[in-house]
Amino acid sequence: MLKNDGNITRYIGGGKIYFTPKGETDVREFGECQEAKVSISTEVAEAINKDSCMAVKAGKFVKAINATIEFTTQNISIENMALARLGKIEDVEFQTGETLPDGSSASENTTIKCIKAGSNPIIEGSIKFVGDECGDEKPVLIVHNAVLSPSGEFAYIADDVQTLGFSGEVLDTDKGYFDEYRMEVKKD
Repeated sequence: MLKNDGNITRYIGGGKIYFTPKGETDVREFGECQEAKVSISTEVAEAINKDSCMAVKAGKFVKAINATIEFTTQNISIENMALARLGKIEDVEFQTGETLPDGSSASENTTIKCIKAGSNPIIEGSIKFVGDECGDEKPVLIVHNAVLSPSGEFAYIADDVQTLGFSGEVLDTDKGYFDEYRMEVKKD
């Protein structure tokens, strides 16, 4: 929520994160995101003039622009878990009488979804964050291309609700790194 209180605009918020894999058109929502962060910074080189006994800074030059993104979700859908395992989802068929992954026996022909971990080691695509509509304005961030990696651990035995974390590098494109819009929230 972006709230303008006179000369100061403050932000507390939530929103939704959408992901479109590179080369695809299907957009999907990560769901139940707990936090999302984007940063952009520069790496600079300094020119120092040492013509006299005192070194004088003569200038700074940008060597690189670095942009990163990170977010967590508590939506442990099979699609999100497949991304967190750098995997693909496959249907595995079991015939009547075959042993199932949990050690039981199939009482009929059964198909079970399986994540093949490591079969999709590059997670690349565009990301869109759409802020909530609780304030005067909502932020909309469009990251044109990012390469994500899973971050953090996932506890299969836990006392707390588990989250999946992702972090990555925002890549430069012909459209730039990302665009951030401030959209007025329409009040009925």
